[in-house]
Amino acid sequence: MFTGWTLIMIKPKKIVLFDIDHTIFNTIKYRKNLYKNLAKMAGSDVEEFSKTAEKEYAKLRKITYYLDPDIFLKTIVAHSEKPIDLKKIQAVFWDKLLYEECIYPDVKEAFDYLNKDNIMIGIFSTGDPAHQSIKIESLKEYLSENHIHISKDKLKVIKDTFGAYENHQIYLVDDYPQILENAKLHYKNIFTIFIKRKESYPGLVIPANFKPDAIIANIGQITDIIKSDN
Repeated sequence: MFTGWTLIMIKPKKIVLFDIDHTIFNTIKYRKNLYKNLAKMAGSDVEEFSKTAEKEYAKLRKITYYLDPDIFLKTIVAHSEKPIDLKKIQAVFWDKLLYEECIYPDVKEAFDYLNKDNIMIGIFSTGDPAHQSIKIESLKEYLSENHIHISKDKLKVIKDTFGAYENHQIYLVDDYPQILENAKLHYKNIFTIFIKRKESYPGLVIPANFKPDAIIANIGQITDIIKSDN
């Protein structure tokens, strides 16, 4: 005898989308190491070279919201007191080891957990695609190209990017409040996670009414959030 239908609730797939700079990648450490390596290659004083490089970096960031490698390196060459071979300075800039050393130490353990629990891991980042890609090269075992979203202005692609995950439970991890707020504005079901590491980039402005779903100080805390959200 038929007694009725049994309702089976299917939980949506989970995906965690991470910003790169100041989130999984130590950009402050990276710039210090980059300037030191470039100065040594150029035969310049590290401190003086770093001051010049940081000043030019800040100027370029006001024009674009990300670092354009070609423009930056050509600017450094132009401002150098000593002749610098552009190809040599490019080799220093694109050294994979430089980037691998700047992944925060808490990242791989958290990614291991997510991977073992069949939770998808993705990237949502602003920047030059080639430059941002090399920053996460050492994490490629955890990442699928389908879930790597790098654009020169991610505020403009929030709607299209997250629209592709409408059947997923999305966790968005970012150190920039405006990105989290904007994502929540378009998709109410996104779980927004604000990461505030000890070293934040200078000039970070946190709106007075900013209320993310969670605040963390390191990526390792992601595991507890997802466990409690089951």
